[in-house]
Amino acid sequence: MVRLATGSRMVTVSEYCLRPVSQQEFSKNSKNSLDPSHASKTSSGPQNGTASLGKGSELPSRQRAEEKRRHLPDRQDEPPAKREKAASRRQHWLHRDLRVRFVDKLHKRGQYYNTKMIIEDVLSPDTCVCRTDEGQVLDGIREDMLETLIPKVQGKRVMVVLGPQAGRVGRLLSWDREQSQAVVQLRRENRVLELHYDAVCEYIGPDDSDED
Repeated sequence: MVRLATGSRMVTVSEYCLRPVSQQEFSKNSKNSLDPSHASKTSSGPQNGTASLGKGSELPSRQRAEEKRRHLPDRQDEPPAKREKAASRRQHWLHRDLRVRFVDKLHKRGQYYNTKMIIEDVLSPDTCVCRTDEGQVLDGIREDMLETLIPKVQGKRVMVVLGPQAGRVGRLLSWDREQSQAVVQLRRENRVLELHYDAVCEYIGPDDSDED
């Protein structure tokens, strides 16, 4: 919304049609707009309901805007694996009954740093309530204070927490600490997934929703 210097009329224009001007240029153009001969020259152009902001200023601005839109990256052109990886980074992973590790060194002066705990409840996509093995309940714990925990025993139950299989429960077949990779077999399937440590976590709750 712009208030014109002459007549104080309010107009609505695209932001691509505007540019800042100096006080000298503002004063000069304001005087020209009061000159009847100048007004007759500028009023002969096409009327489309928007204010004219100087000779040739509107069309190039729109062209630049169109060029900018054409050169914006189109995520649909990206490989599916790359789009999936980007989506996983934006995905929250908190879930009830996950066994996690507390990694925030500043919370309570590091009192719970490196402590293993269980997510008792999820308050929001990135906030939860946790319970330590000693029974202490921690409220308002943020997702970035925790990290997924990989069992050290083969066959333990785990949950996929990131990616298209998020929420599925399976068994841990093997793991590779150097590559931070875990191999998981989903329940009632022969399908085996190789997942990063961030995408899988020890799980102590009931099986996923599609199982009895």
